[in-house]
Amino acid sequence: MTSPFSVLHVCTGNICRSPMSERILDGLTGDDVFNHGAGTGSWHVGDDMQAGSRHELDTRGFVSAGHRARHLERAHVEASDLILVATEDHVDYITERFPEVLGRTFLVRQFGFIVADLIEEGFAAPAGGDAAVRGKALVNAAAERTVDYPLVGLSDPWGMDQATYARIADQLEEALKPVALALESRL
Repeated sequence: MTSPFSVLHVCTGNICRSPMSERILDGLTGDDVFNHGAGTGSWHVGDDMQAGSRHELDTRGFVSAGHRARHLERAHVEASDLILVATEDHVDYITERFPEVLGRTFLVRQFGFIVADLIEEGFAAPAGGDAAVRGKALVNAAAERTVDYPLVGLSDPWGMDQATYARIADQLEEALKPVALALESRL
């Protein structure tokens, strides 16, 4: 087995959206996919995720325990095969600082739409490949299509009601289920 396919989930504080994204994809994939997260801001470093995010993960059967917010560092970006972000501002933040990762940085919802279409169209990853091989092929295929898909971000639920957190969690599950299917199966 090669190294796990590494997915970095990014939002602003790493306490609402990116922890939900990280933990949802982690719950949908196996040990051959490594999910981790970070925030573009540093003011929440070391904090647990917001209670609304924790509640949505717990009620949906995903693990919420053990999260500690991190500030995005070069090492996180360099160690990641795929970077999924919440908003266009996060794409800009990452690609201004690390332009070499533009082709593997996507809005999480946009990436989900692209992958769902690739699956429907019969996308086939290299035969005999593990999650890392499939994931890299998926990222390359998606990178060729980004201009054809709308830039759909995730609203920031911080300070909002539980219904807002639930809506964000729904959007993340919708986006990440096809990603997990593509990474975990031999399409």
